[in-house]
Amino acid sequence: MITTSLGPDIVPPSPADVLPSRVREHARDSTPQVMTLPDDPDVPDDTTLEAVVGLLDDEHVRTILTATSGDALSAKELSERCDVSQATIYRRVERLTAAGLVDERTRPRADGHHDTVYVATLDEVSIRLRNGELRFDLERRGNDVADRLTRLWEDF
Repeated sequence: MITTSLGPDIVPPSPADVLPSRVREHARDSTPQVMTLPDDPDVPDDTTLEAVVGLLDDEHVRTILTATSGDALSAKELSERCDVSQATIYRRVERLTAAGLVDERTRPRADGHHDTVYVATLDEVSIRLRNGELRFDLERRGNDVADRLTRLWEDF
């Protein structure tokens, strides 16, 4: 789980204000955001509120997250399900993977080849405002060693 504390004078950014940079301090506050992270080397430790809000503001990103929350899907399958080009899918998936909201996996095929598929790792996003403090929590699912071994076993 990621927990971010923002000061009381922080105003959530508009989508136009969200920069692609994943590591930065909020322009209205000179102190960096405070985060606690799981001990997983594959989870980025710099996912910010601005990055998540910016991603979730994109309709294609929301469709990709929804589609991959239940099934592992290839870019071609996502393209068909989301009714957008594969190039659009790859751009969005790259941003989602960089933020740790989607995981890339390999799905073997009967012909000996394999497909790269994507699975949403985002479980929950919550923003709470209490006692002059804005808290951002990001929970991910299924990315510990036991889950990886289970997925590996299921692939056999």
